[in-house]
Amino acid sequence: MLREFFAWWGAQLRDLLPQDLRRSALGGGDALLITPIGPLGQGVEAIAADLRRGGRESPLGHFALGAIGADLARAAGRTTVLRLDDSDVLGKTVSLPLAAERELDQALTFEMDRETPFTAEELYWNHRVIGTDRQNGRLSVRLSLIPKANLDPLLADLAAVGIRPKRVEITGGPDKGTYLPLNGDGSRSNRSSHRLLWPMAACCAALAVATIVTPFVRQEMTLASLDRDIKAAKAAAAEAENLRQEIDRLSGNAGFIEAERDKAGRPLVVLAATTRVLPDDTYLTELELRQRKLTLSGRSAGAARLIGALAADSEFRNPGFSAPVTRLEALRAELFTINAEVKP
Repeated sequence: MLREFFAWWGAQLRDLLPQDLRRSALGGGDALLITPIGPLGQGVEAIAADLRRGGRESPLGHFALGAIGADLARAAGRTTVLRLDDSDVLGKTVSLPLAAERELDQALTFEMDRETPFTAEELYWNHRVIGTDRQNGRLSVRLSLIPKANLDPLLADLAAVGIRPKRVEITGGPDKGTYLPLNGDGSRSNRSSHRLLWPMAACCAALAVATIVTPFVRQEMTLASLDRDIKAAKAAAAEAENLRQEIDRLSGNAGFIEAERDKAGRPLVVLAATTRVLPDDTYLTELELRQRKLTLSGRSAGAARLIGALAADSEFRNPGFSAPVTRLEALRAELFTINAEVKP
């Protein structure tokens, strides 16, 4: 039973291979090769038999259907392949929507009676994709067809002597090398199917459970990863918010200080401007800055010219004496007190 199960499983895996590789795999195995002599539609009375072993074929001879010897019947115990010429096989190229590519067998089954004079149940058939036009969304598929009414009489005659072909191989024409699966002998296939039922059911159940569970496991893993990312993002966001609040606080303090400095005036800037404006023969004994009100007291060789010098500078405006100028003849100097406003 295990050998039959693994044979079935290998056939399923082989069906997943590309068409060219599948043909190579099927064509290279050991098998008894049966070729009917004469066209199927006119009734076959004799066959030619060959034995393929290790990639080499050896002729066994021609046999009448009613006189097949025991040696050939014993050789039929191995895999049997029925070889047909392209004249016995119908071929057609059909165009389908590209969306049918994923369920091509089912789509062709539904479309068979529209594309051919037969239903899918009335045919032995197979297909291969020969072209894909993704720009226009079309799929070109080559169909190989054999009406069961033509082939079943030959299969029945072969089954009567213990020869049950598993598939048909096309030996000529544009479909050369293409294989068509056959239903096989009913009693033997049914027994094999029942013997394989439980292992197949177990595999199907395991695959079903894996199919159901896998999305939930992957979703759980994704959610856990997202939760970790969200927690890390929340921590980073909280830290960024604290930094922003601290920056806002410090910026507010700095802005307040700058505003107060602008209101009162900047002493160093005012002192630098005063030093730049006053001539070298002028000395200050007092400098007072209060709310942008500047008071200068000192002595100078010419106090009157200080008013013009202060008025000409962009840092000051509205300069004027706040007290009378006093002349000191002994020192050849004048004592002065000047008030001015510092520009913002």
